[in-house]
Amino acid sequence: MNTSRSLAVLFLLFLAACDSADNAADISADSSADKVQEPILSAAKIHWFDGSVEQGFEFAKAENKPVYLYWGAVWCPPCQEIKNTVFKSKQFITQTEPFVPIYLDGDMDHAQTWGDKFGVKGYPTMIVFNPDGEEVTRIPGGIELSRYNSVLALSLAQMRPTTMLVDLAINNPDKLQPSDFVQLAYYSWGQDSNSLPEGAPATLFSDLSDKSSDEEASARLYMEYLVALSRELEPNDSELTLDREAGISTGAFERVAAILDSPKLTLACWDSLAYYAEEIAALTVFSDEELVKLRGKWQAQLVAMRHQPSLSTAEQVAGWLPLLTFHFMENGEAPLEDSIITDLKDDLTRADEKESNSFARQSVVNRINHIYQSARLYDEAHALLLAELDRSESPYYFMSSLSSLAEEQEKTAEAVEWSRKAYEASTGAATRFQWGASYIKTIIRLAPENNDLIVKTSIDLFAELKDGQSVFSGRNFRVLRSLSRQLSEWQDGKLENTLIETFHARVQSMCEKQAPATMELTNCRSLLSS
Repeated sequence: MNTSRSLAVLFLLFLAACDSADNAADISADSSADKVQEPILSAAKIHWFDGSVEQGFEFAKAENKPVYLYWGAVWCPPCQEIKNTVFKSKQFITQTEPFVPIYLDGDMDHAQTWGDKFGVKGYPTMIVFNPDGEEVTRIPGGIELSRYNSVLALSLAQMRPTTMLVDLAINNPDKLQPSDFVQLAYYSWGQDSNSLPEGAPATLFSDLSDKSSDEEASARLYMEYLVALSRELEPNDSELTLDREAGISTGAFERVAAILDSPKLTLACWDSLAYYAEEIAALTVFSDEELVKLRGKWQAQLVAMRHQPSLSTAEQVAGWLPLLTFHFMENGEAPLEDSIITDLKDDLTRADEKESNSFARQSVVNRINHIYQSARLYDEAHALLLAELDRSESPYYFMSSLSSLAEEQEKTAEAVEWSRKAYEASTGAATRFQWGASYIKTIIRLAPENNDLIVKTSIDLFAELKDGQSVFSGRNFRVLRSLSRQLSEWQDGKLENTLIETFHARVQSMCEKQAPATMELTNCRSLLSS
């Protein structure tokens, strides 16, 4: 298994960054250039609509107001990041006043049905709709705090749906307005599988970058091009970095180097620079010589800028990730230098001690754990997670992290036990179902011979399914479908089919209660025919 790749997948909604051993001497230094003023946090609150989602959209239409929809979950670290930074920003709270703000928690009744309707999958998702309920844009996570204000203000000012802008970009780009490029640059492409027509090439983003007169928008669109290109070329096994072919110079080095040379552009592109270092460095758009230079510059800039006050604590410590990524890409599993480990641990300890709010810590501790594991400091990660169990408002999330950590270290029994504890401690209908399914999958993966435990846990989980919790919608259905497939594969060849028969009987009884001609009924029946 490629360890850095598996860690990156686990934490994909987050961001990161940094420098090589030769550039590590000044690793704790802050960049003094272009520091952005820290957003003012306020005791005021967003006035979320008091009513159902449907009522919220009806009210918005009647009042001719746009809608700002937030979709999240209480356990979700990036959700807590948004709630404890962006949603407490005085500027952002003011920006939401012309909107009808709707708060949709994934564990609410029918939340997963709404998630399907809006085409959302990951937590958090933030969508702006016009008064008629037409989607305008999706705001990404992981950007600099002040930019949430400008993106929301832009969507209010022009109310031009992103789908329309994409169509113009493909068929008539000369009709795009300057502000359209900014909206496209700050769209959450990774959270909307329907945002681009099938087969749209990654070069769409590089073309947009070339046409944009806005420096920051151009930089973000170019980085999105590189990320999209990595997705186009990524093989099925996702081991992109193992067999990188010799690269050729295409001008990509000059573009990325120019972004890294500018503190302003580095902050504007913090999400892609921090989180997609491995994917972008694996592309053959850089010559081998260029890639060596780029890695050093990339690492150095993000480490130096990580303490910018306009970045949240979790985003600040993410500045370490490119250094760690590039070190292990270049050196295999050779450990980091002692001086780097010392600076890293000191920085993460300060970040841990800095945040006392239990909800805000969900994001910070999750990020620190990610970095410890990326640095192969597994004992430190284990101690951090254990200590957080008594402080966290959602300890089951960190129990799952302990399970993943144990599995990474091939501690099978410990991994299964932590997964069990996480399931038993979880709360909320959709959350409990997801955690229960994860526990069953863990047993199948690590202890497939434990027939009795798999059968008992599965039957107990089936018994928890309630008719009104949108079982056949959204995240719930994706979890259910995946679990159904794994249980079928596990039981294949066994003499008794009791478990699958029990599962199908429960599904059949729930199918009969679904409304006719609905997606839920179609999804339900698909499980019985598979």
